[in-house]
This record gives sequence, structure tokens and C-alpha cells, in this order.
Amino acid sequence: MKKYEFEFESRNRVSSADQDQGEGSCNHDNGNHDNGNHDNGNHDNGNHDNGNHVNGDVDIHGGSETERSHYVTAGRPRRTHTPSGKSWSEVSNMAGPEIDEKLLQDFTEDDGVDIVVAKFLKGLQQNGLRPLTDPRFKNTIDRIKAHGNQDDPSSMPETMDMDDFKRCLASNMVFIQSALSGNLIIPEWKKFTDIIGDLFEKCRDAREGQVNQLTPQLAKVDPEKYAISICTVDGQRFSMGDYKDNFSLMDLTRVVLYTLACTEKSVDYVHKYIGKEPSGSEGEALALKDNKPHNPLMLTGGLAVSSLIKPSLCFSERFEYFYNKIQSFVGQNEYVGFNNSLSLSLKDHSNRLYAIGHYLRENKCFNKEYKSNLELEETMELFIHYCSIETNTNSAAVLAATLAAGGLCPLTGEKVVYPEAVRNCLSMMNCCGVNDYSGEFMFEVGLPAKSNVSGALIVVIPNVLGMCIYSPRLDRSRNSVRGIQFCKLFTDRFVFHQFDPTDRAKDKVDPRRKDFTETKDQQSLILLFASFNGNMTTLYRYLKEGINFGYPDYDGRTALHLAVCGGQLEVVKFLIDKCHVDVNPVDRWENTPLDDAFKYNHQQIIALLQRKGAQKGTSIMNN
Repeated sequence: MKKYEFEFESRNRVSSADQDQGEGSCNHDNGNHDNGNHDNGNHDNGNHDNGNHVNGDVDIHGGSETERSHYVTAGRPRRTHTPSGKSWSEVSNMAGPEIDEKLLQDFTEDDGVDIVVAKFLKGLQQNGLRPLTDPRFKNTIDRIKAHGNQDDPSSMPETMDMDDFKRCLASNMVFIQSALSGNLIIPEWKKFTDIIGDLFEKCRDAREGQVNQLTPQLAKVDPEKYAISICTVDGQRFSMGDYKDNFSLMDLTRVVLYTLACTEKSVDYVHKYIGKEPSGSEGEALALKDNKPHNPLMLTGGLAVSSLIKPSLCFSERFEYFYNKIQSFVGQNEYVGFNNSLSLSLKDHSNRLYAIGHYLRENKCFNKEYKSNLELEETMELFIHYCSIETNTNSAAVLAATLAAGGLCPLTGEKVVYPEAVRNCLSMMNCCGVNDYSGEFMFEVGLPAKSNVSGALIVVIPNVLGMCIYSPRLDRSRNSVRGIQFCKLFTDRFVFHQFDPTDRAKDKVDPRRKDFTETKDQQSLILLFASFNGNMTTLYRYLKEGINFGYPDYDGRTALHLAVCGGQLEVVKFLIDKCHVDVNPVDRWENTPLDDAFKYNHQQIIALLQRKGAQKGTSIMNN
């Protein structure tokens, strides 16, 4: 397995123009696929007034599975790489079949031979993917473009020969096949996003509360702005409303600060300076418990944690480091910026901030290791700069999805922070993420969340998705009015409250289930297909649902037979160690998985099966 690297390196920043390129539209001259004009309110799955609705447009060279079945929150395994730690590209090149040509037939011309590239891209978009901007698809898109106009490297061919097209997909074969087969974490993407769109519109008329008045820059924001973005741990994307409008991170920086500090130091070290308790008061309360901030998500906690991040570096290097970490959280093509006017305005209105800073220093709440580099003025100004970093709901949803995936960015596969750090952060978000409304939010919604005074609210469904709702009108607890209302409707409709029963509650649906119900025979076929192709997304989902992994097909072939034939070593390990399947099932031809391993000369699988007590069919039948 690849070593878990945490010597963080700087990432190149990407402009908003780059982030917008190809978003939801495509023509053959510039690589954009015409799927609606997002500036005039059209969207893939219908038309909503006063809002845009985007359902895909990205790239694939990385992956969507992780081996950390032991890093599980709420009982659902994370998936951003394959169980071996490999990307989808690496797994695609293992022994196994080409992409099923039947999956590509819907994208052919009338003659059924040549592939229409625009149809293929739209097919991915309908599954929530954005192949033109998602970095995982870069290799595939570059190969397709190589078949286009040689005088214009950015152009795509209108049609391609089937064999040539399959070669272009080779590096992403497993992931693309999973997407087209409906085997991503949310298989019925259109049904899911249609419901999200309805809930979004139901909250539009909520106009209580007012915009935050902390600074003139925050006070002049249009209160009618309203947006939502969703990103799953498989990188499925959905955006609606004013999702391109930027807002400052403000309180959301505390989530990133805390996870970074726990990753770079340790949980025990960080909690020498901050507590783990909800305060029961507003987020900016001047209060300590045992001479420590109550928790890392309060203003006092955020200031204390900021002093722990790279204290030996100079001011500019510390800011650049944190800025680049935000970019890592949201993916290389998503927008992250800096609002200089807000930064200056926050400094002009920082009397309370400095009062809290002096109080924390008096109680020795700041990092004690590098006193010479940690003057109070620098700490305060650095914190103000952190809060002035800006983003939009598109990017913030990816940040939330990175938390949902245990610290692995779903778009790049980069391991940004440790899973343990994410677990601790989600625990804090559960009990104190929405200020003094946190207890009621946990009771009614039951999901980790963090709000900010800009009107943004990020919500994390571990191992499933992250989302961001943005609406500047705040309630008395300084949470987005529309954001809170949407979350209540969301968990009323879907089985995502942490304490919902494992099977579907009455009148609720689980969008992780294909068609929300599957027959036993359908599950068996999908299970066999997933085992042969190394699709751990489906296998983990079925493990959680209690599916019988030893269920055979008509010929007596089991998932273990198929995994062996496909050369899927990690699937074989998964079936034996996690699912506890019989290692000696016999098919109608009296072959066991060990017979298949010898037939296809998979030496590692042979060794594994023999260690687990597997036998050939002839030995079993003779006994």
C-alpha cells in the first residue's frame, strides 16, 4: 500500500475562470457539452425559477474506493480509492475485462458502430459526473481530444470508432463502467436530485432573519441569494441557485484548522489547548472551561487552534500553507479566493476579537512552543486573513465531501487529513457546529454540520456525501434560516438521520439503493458483475445491507468464482475476510475458485486461497 504521506506540499491555485470551464456545457469546438445555459437558469433535470441546476461535467483518472473499512462512521465504509489503496486507473489495468460494450450502445450513431462523444459525456453528466472539469477524467478526455482536429488540440471529435473509444476509456474503465451501470453511491441520481430540487424550492419563501451586520461588506450582501451544492464521495455533483456567487469562509475555517492541527500534531496535543464540550452559548462568547476554550468550533477555540498551525513559519508562509490546504480540500479545479476588502473591514471591527485574544493569552491558551513567532498581533491578523478566504457552494460541497470520505478529496484522491482527525471533527460538528442551536439541530436533523455568519451551512453525511446551502439571512443563533429549514426537510425525506433505523423508515427513502428496491436476483447479478470488475463501491454497499455474498447464479457460480476469474485479488480478500464466504463452492462443472485461479494463472490468488484452505473441485468431489 502506498505510504500515507503528510509532508504537505503547496498546490497551484486555480482561478475561477478555470473552475468555470466546461461546467455543465459542451460543444465540439471547445470541449464543452451543451447541457443547459447555467447563467440563465436552465438545468439538466428541469427548470427552476431564479436558480441554476447543474448535474455534472468532470474528469476521471483517480478513484472512488478506500480500504479503510475500519475507519467507518455511522456504519458506512468510505470509498475514494480501491481497497488496495490504488486509484481506479491502476485497478483498471489489472487482469479483467474491457468495458462492457453493451453499456456504450446507447451512445452510438444509428448504425450502432461509432460512438457519439457528446452522447457519452451527457451520459456521465446524467449520473452526476462532470467529465470536462473533474481531474479524474483528464487522461480520458485528453485521449479523446487526440482524435479530434489536429489543428485545434482542445477540440473533440464528434464520433469515434468503438475500439478506439474503448482504448481511450481504458485507464478509467472500472469507474466509468460503475457510473454507467448505476453503481455509484447514489445510483438513481436524477431521482435524487429531483427531490433535492423540490425541497430547495420549498425553502425559497423563508425570508425571516437578517443579513449579518458585523462589517459593511457582510451587511451589503443581497439577502435573496440562495444556492445549494452537493458532492458525493464518488464525486457526483449537483448545484442549483446562485452557486457561483462567492462568500467568505469565516467560521468554516475552524473546521479546517481543527482537522489540520489534529493531523499535524495529535488529538491529545491539540486538546491540551481546547476542550471537547459544547458551550451552550453563542459562537463568539467570551467564556472558558478549565482555562481552555470549550471546543474548537467556537471563536475562542478557532483562535487557539490557529496558533498551533505551522507556528515556526513566517506570517506569509503560514497563510499560504493554509490557503493551499483549503484548495486541497476542495479539489484542484474548484474556486478558492481571498476577499481583501473584507479582511480590512474585519480588522477595522476587531475590538471584540482582540479582547478575546488578550483573554486567551492571559489564560495561556495559545501555543507555548514558539513564543517569539507568536505575538498576539500576528495571531489575530492571521486569523482574520483565514476568515477572509472565500469560496462558493460548489467548492464548499467538495470540502464537506472530503470530510464525508474521511479526509480524502473525492475529486483528486488526495489524502488531505487523517481519518481520525475527521472523525473527531465530525463529533465536534455534531454537538456544537451550529452555535447554541446545536442540540435542537442534532435532535431534528441528526447530521454533523457547521454554519458561518456569511449564511453558509455545510452538512456531512459520512461515507455518502457533503453539501453546502447558502442563504445570507440568519436566525437569532446566527445560522442560515433557509439552510436550517432545508436540512429538516432533507432528513424528513431521506433515511440520513444518524438514528434512523438501518432499514428504511416509513415514508422515507434511501437513495443509496438502486431504484430504492432490488430483487434478490437483481442483487445477485450486480454482485457477480461487481466482483468480476473490482467494483468495491457496490460490494461495500451490499455488505452493509446484509446481502448473502455466497448466493450462486444458475450455474452455481458465486462472487468468489467471478472475482478469481477477474484477477481481483483485493475483492477475493474482501469476500473471504470481511464477508466470510465459503472458499470451496462448487459450480455445475465441479470447479472451485481455486480451479479458476489455476486456469487463469493468478499466482497471488492461488497462494491466498491455499492459505485459506481452498481445494480443487476434484479433491472435494472425491471426498
